[in-house]
Amino acid sequence: MSINSGEHEEMGTPAKVRINFKSGEVELEGSESFVQGQLENIDTIAEYVALLASSNFSGSTELEEEEEIAALVEEEEDKLSSAGEQGLEMPGTFGEWFHGFRDDINDLDKALIAAYFVQKQSSDNDLKTSEVNKSLKDHGIKLTNPSTSLRRLETKKLLFQTRKVGSLKFKRASADGVNHLKSLRR
Repeated sequence: MSINSGEHEEMGTPAKVRINFKSGEVELEGSESFVQGQLENIDTIAEYVALLASSNFSGSTELEEEEEIAALVEEEEDKLSSAGEQGLEMPGTFGEWFHGFRDDINDLDKALIAAYFVQKQSSDNDLKTSEVNKSLKDHGIKLTNPSTSLRRLETKKLLFQTRKVGSLKFKRASADGVNHLKSLRR
């Protein structure tokens, strides 16, 4: 990425700032006073570069991200068709659904149970974090941090992202997630 700040007034030299987000390199070019001025802000620049690096900035385009998500969805649907969802019949209410699971489950298991119920109620067969939070809260089930629990389930490959609309991510239980739910049944 290259930012051209135009001609520097003192010497007529172009001033440039080049930032490589992948490697974290920052290159400043211009007059001594321009470079000195930018060095005074180097902490802010470094924080910005670190923030982008920590958010897994990969330089990939939205189209590439959508293609990766579509490939993952297809792979998981194949796994689900062979794993089957027998034993996970969905009753009419969340309370009945939740009661069908063992009492010794942890917060991650509770989040997965709620996520799967919300997913199955959706016409698109996926879920938003806010819907899972609402379902848990409506039924008096308190988790330390439901959003973090859902992210951890995704890390453990029990949930996966199906699509993204703006910054809103939609998820679904994976074949491993379905199998884990089966193991938690009473």
